[in-house]
Amino acid sequence: MKNLTLFLLICTSSFAMATPELKGSPEELRQFLHPSERIVSLHGQAQEKAYSDRAIISLVITTEDKQLSNSIAANSNLREFISEQLTTEGIESDSIKSSKFSTSPQYGWFGKKPDSYKVVNRMAITISDESQLKTIATVADSKAEIELSDTSFEHSKADEYKNKVKKQALKKAMAQKAFYESSLGVTLTTVGFRNSHIRFRGTQGANMLEEIVVTATKRSMGKMQDMALSRPAAKQVPSFDEIEYEAEIYIDFKIKTVDSSK
Repeated sequence: MKNLTLFLLICTSSFAMATPELKGSPEELRQFLHPSERIVSLHGQAQEKAYSDRAIISLVITTEDKQLSNSIAANSNLREFISEQLTTEGIESDSIKSSKFSTSPQYGWFGKKPDSYKVVNRMAITISDESQLKTIATVADSKAEIELSDTSFEHSKADEYKNKVKKQALKKAMAQKAFYESSLGVTLTTVGFRNSHIRFRGTQGANMLEEIVVTATKRSMGKMQDMALSRPAAKQVPSFDEIEYEAEIYIDFKIKTVDSSK
């Protein structure tokens, strides 16, 4: 029994001497037991400019009459007139859309019976050439009941350009990765990435043009038509506004030091 007790004491003492003693603050011990990975984030950014190839011009047609039927008929006749004028000038009939009309009775100072009925309808015309904008301006100038109310621009290759700037931003970030690896003698392994500011917006010149078209009165539309006609043909561009596509990509890499002894 004494020999067994002596043997256990010797084994316990040997195990205690073989185990290293850990000292330090709680944070130092945490780093020792669970070392955190060294992560670096690289950033790539790219921009591309393009021109819209479509514009949607909105016309508001307003008619008013004491009889509702007459007001509706007048509004319908005006819309047919607009469609005929536009198709004659080469705008496809499929590009001309009419919204549902709305009526609003107009009451006088006294009485419950309305004095007249107002019918309002909006037509949206999709165009792809500056000359077609002049055609619409001419039609809007021809009738007091027709007003140009709004315009919006579209780019048919928006998705293509978004992917294009993302690829360029990614390429720039990966070029930084190769530079740091060769310069610092490290290996960077991708562990994550984040997209930021994948967007497109009109440039300053585009916004100025849109403001002119949207807020133009019939008089200013006439002036814009005269200016367009007076410009040299060589300088005319069959597009409407300039769009800037922008992409930012952040890529997280784990740093691994290259062992130079191998």
